[in-house]
Order: sequence, then C-alpha cells, then structure tokens
Amino acid sequence: MLEHLYSLERLSIQRSAERLGCGATTVSRALHRYGITVRTKRDYGAEIPRDGLVHLYHEEGLSLEKIGEIYHCSGRTIARRLQDRQLPIRQVGPVSAHTVPSSILTSWSPELAYAVGLLTADGSLEADRVRVEFVSCDEELIEAYCRALQLDDVHVVFTLQHVRKSWYKVKLNDRVVRAFLDDIGLMPNKSKVLGPVNLPDKVFPDFLRGVLDGDGSWMISKSWSGRYQYLRVELCTASQRFGEWVQSQVEQLAGLKGNLYKKHSGSSFDLVYMGQKALALGRWVYYSPNVLALSRKRQIWEQMQNGEILRRT
Repeated sequence: MLEHLYSLERLSIQRSAERLGCGATTVSRALHRYGITVRTKRDYGAEIPRDGLVHLYHEEGLSLEKIGEIYHCSGRTIARRLQDRQLPIRQVGPVSAHTVPSSILTSWSPELAYAVGLLTADGSLEADRVRVEFVSCDEELIEAYCRALQLDDVHVVFTLQHVRKSWYKVKLNDRVVRAFLDDIGLMPNKSKVLGPVNLPDKVFPDFLRGVLDGDGSWMISKSWSGRYQYLRVELCTASQRFGEWVQSQVEQLAGLKGNLYKKHSGSSFDLVYMGQKALALGRWVYYSPNVLALSRKRQIWEQMQNGEILRRT
C-alpha cells in the first residue's frame, strides 16, 4: 500500500501519511525499511514541467492548490516551482477565467468599442500577456463595463480605502481577449506611450465616450464676465501621441476642432472642447438614449443641451 501511494501515485510523504492514518516520520522510516527510494527536492522539481505550469496556471487560471492536487504536492510547492522557472505569480485574490463570450470579439459593436475605451483610460494589461484588469472608483462604470462585455458571472473585487477613494476591480484571465487588445494597440504600461487604437471609424464615438467616461471631464463653466455659462469637455492623457490622434479623429469624423494643451506640470496633456463644440461633441457621442454611458457625465451635457445660455467660443 505504501509503495503504491508513494511510488505509483507519487504522493508526498506527508500526503501518504495522511492516507495511511499515521505520521510522516513513520512513513519515512517505513520507506527506508522496505528499500523504497525516497525522492529528493530535485526529483519533485523535475516532475512539474514548465509547460505544464504555464498551461495550468497562466492559460487555464487554476489556483496553486488545484495544480498541487494534480501534481500531488502543496500549493506552496507549486509557488516555489513557478519562482524557480521565473514564471510570474498572480496577485492574491480571485481571478475570472475565460468569461468573455467568444461572439463579442467577432465583430466591432458599440458596446465593444465602449469597453475598449474604458480599458484605454483605466485598464491595465499585465506583462504575462494573459491578464486584463479594469479599475474604477465608480460602481456604475464597473457595471457598464461588465454589460458591454457580457460578464454575467465575473468576480468584482472591492477595496475599501480610509484615505483615498475606494475602488472596484474586474480581473480577466483570458488569452483571447488579451491578444485582441494587443492587436489593436493597447499594451502594458501604456500611459505615456499609447498611440492610435486600431478600430473602425463607425464605432469611434462609442470608443471616445468610454475614454471620456474614464479620463474625461464634462463641466459647466462661466465666462470671464460671469454672465454666461458654457460647456467644457476635457480629456486628460499622459500620452501626447494619443491626444493628437484623438484630436485628429474628432476633427476628421465630426468636424470639431479641439485644442491640446500641455499641463504646467509637464506630465500630461488636456484635449479641450468648449461651448458649441462641446455641445456638438456630446450630440455625437450620446447619439442615442440607450448607449452605455456614465450617467452623471451625460447629465451635465443634457443640462446644457436642454436650454442653457451658452457663450459661443
């Protein structure tokens, strides 16, 4: 029985002891008594191939404990093998695997473009070429993102902060989704190096609405004299190249020319539309009452659209 458990099923001494109802020391002595070769740490390492770890841990998204059950060892042992083979270990917490329906990525839709816009603003692509994370302080935006990608059973992580704002995070562990985002121009550490995003012109308004919901501001400002109010839209970006591309796309597709300013700090840029241009931009991105959008930003545009006096700019 001991030889079957230890040599054939490849259980560890501890696991064999648990199955036999005795202590690990008793099993160790029995192995030597019966001349059964005791495996070394090197033997355990050789039994867990690198390709197997990549497939089970990074592609299938299994936990360390689940993989340990497959290789008859502990999750801690699997973690050490990942480190030995210089494979990244996921952050602690639930990870959703393969939750985006395959039909979502077959053709561009307003919902997909909106989700890509949100990821462009507040998404994170990890260096392992698998994980995609979306983070927001606004629960409504998290719900809109999940609706856009039809994430019906995804786990949302909530982190309560005592000093800064609390935030929500949606984690995906889907190689297909990640490859799609890589192909259209998103990348890890994209903030300062992001350029044009490869998507059809017909869904650019939806993409821009997502970007503005993440990194944009819709504000009601007053003229210098204080007599009139006007709408002001700002898109903040750390990438000048991305700001110039959005500016060019809006001018080409909607006929609206915005102004790109470098902030005094020198670390980011603002793309600005004011007055009638800002109103027209709102009509372009909010072309239907049913499109996915952050309600508090849309309401600011609607308030000005529905009869406020504007100063022409």
